[in-house]
Amino acid sequence: MRTVGRWRRVVAGAIAIGIGAAGCGDGSGSAGALTSFGHMAGYVWTGHVSAVAASWSVPRMSSAAEAHASTWIGAQGPGVSKRPPFIQVGTVEDRGESNAVYAAFWTDTTLGFRPHILFDVHPGDTVSTTLTLTGGRWRVFIVDTTSRQSSSVSTRNEVGGNFNLAEWLQENPSETSGQATPYPDLTSVHMTALAVNGTTPRYGDVFAQWMSLPGRDLAPTPLRDGAFTITRGALTAAGRRYLEIVRPQNASARKFDLEEARWTERTPAGEIERVSAAAAASERRYADALDRAAWPVVARGPIGSLIREVRVEAGMFQASARHVPPSLVTWRRRFAQITPTVLASAHEVRRVLHLPELVSGLPQSRETR
Repeated sequence: MRTVGRWRRVVAGAIAIGIGAAGCGDGSGSAGALTSFGHMAGYVWTGHVSAVAASWSVPRMSSAAEAHASTWIGAQGPGVSKRPPFIQVGTVEDRGESNAVYAAFWTDTTLGFRPHILFDVHPGDTVSTTLTLTGGRWRVFIVDTTSRQSSSVSTRNEVGGNFNLAEWLQENPSETSGQATPYPDLTSVHMTALAVNGTTPRYGDVFAQWMSLPGRDLAPTPLRDGAFTITRGALTAAGRRYLEIVRPQNASARKFDLEEARWTERTPAGEIERVSAAAAASERRYADALDRAAWPVVARGPIGSLIREVRVEAGMFQASARHVPPSLVTWRRRFAQITPTVLASAHEVRRVLHLPELVSGLPQSRETR
């Protein structure tokens, strides 16, 4: 078994669910970029996860320069602890200082995200992968149907976690320092036979994630019949406009979430009133900016729905700014009731504007809740 060049780790990346987090920027490859979309491209599904599956053809690196990539499926439970549960299986496409290495691997949080190499594969080989949680164990399985090599691992490492993300991603991995490695020129990454909990995910139930590279962004094509391809991502004028509008709202939302997370039943009413008032003002500015902007016909309905939901949330914040609810539990319950509709509206806006719907490595925002 060969080691994998200068490979340091396959990063599980902090996934920020949907919709708002990517509003912090418009991709490092785009003119006037504000920040990166992240280092992974593909799709993520949310909900209780007990099984994930997919197949793909191992992509070929077309240059001789040092470069590192990985293609994988995973299950994750972000936000539940300082070391959130995570498990993945897939292939690495790696060129160090000498030879190119293509290999099957798996890893998890307990292994420190460092890839455990299972066997060699070759460019163009078809691999099929599954992760299955059963009997108190994760079963990790990968088969190269071209060479007929396979490997199966059974582990209890991550069974204690609440897995609520299923992932199908191509990644530009990072060094242990967090710095991104050079990304190779690859043949098309085409994933097929996507499944979660034994069922093909619907396009409306998954979130697109983009990858930012120097001079370009990569994005998944629309999910059809459980399949998609990673290709060049391109922002429209309307998409850029939306990202510019949502960016200050996301910054305010993250500030609010940090403050709100520290509240207890002993937090003074005046503090809750002050923070709620600031949140209400931020939400109103966001809704007003969306309302003033010009949008293509296909986006006007979803934008209108999002504006209405944001104004409802702004009104709830304003009410709390005037009269704090009798308990913090009551306060949080009120906002939890509007979460699904805000999320659904924002998801639809990003879908019709052809924007990334989540981003790795960024905090979750009010728009996502």
